[in-house]
Amino acid sequence: MNLRWTRPLAGLALVGALTTGCPSPSIYGTARTIPQGTIQHTMAAEVIGAAGSGATFVYPTLPTYQMRIGLADNVDLGLRLGNLTMPGADVKINFVRGAFDLAIMPGVQAIYGAVGDVGGGILYLNLPLVLGFNLSRNFSLIATPGVAYGYAGGSDGSRSSSSGGSSPDTYRGSGFIPRLGVGANIRLNNTFSIQPEFTGLYSTDTSALLFTFGLGFVFGAQPDFSDIQ
Repeated sequence: MNLRWTRPLAGLALVGALTTGCPSPSIYGTARTIPQGTIQHTMAAEVIGAAGSGATFVYPTLPTYQMRIGLADNVDLGLRLGNLTMPGADVKINFVRGAFDLAIMPGVQAIYGAVGDVGGGILYLNLPLVLGFNLSRNFSLIATPGVAYGYAGGSDGSRSSSSGGSSPDTYRGSGFIPRLGVGANIRLNNTFSIQPEFTGLYSTDTSALLFTFGLGFVFGAQPDFSDIQ
């Protein structure tokens, strides 16, 4: 009998367990971009969890690494390795600057892995708005409402051989998922800041919540907040 995972979070959870990789949706940064020609590095300690159907689990993951490159005064490029296993990239475009900052940050993450005859992959497309509330030159509150699209698919060849069938069992799931993140960017000096951040992805089909909590340590170039009093 074939297994078909028609709910995206279920598929994401299964493939994540097989490959030890999962999307890292938190941005660990501000709505304001870093200056053109500069580079920033972030290492974030994270835990991931899921809640739904009367069950909740939380477990630590490998850290997430991110590098940002300033491409223009209001555009920077992000390259990341989610949980040191899942590569991804994004572009941040900063439209509004002031006491309130606004940016858009489309991104993609993907991974494929296999354990024996069991293999699968994840494609994760992320489109958050980044809202920055700059309370001082050294402190900003961050919110990232938006939408994500997830696809997970794979097959289990070992089940077909044990059952005598000729086709492997398959699973797949895809769908759009609302997302929301909240965090605080604390700038300790011109080259170092820290950012605690919580991000949740909610499946309307299953009423399940996939969430990440992380603490990002941000080194190198920081956005210019000299206009904030």
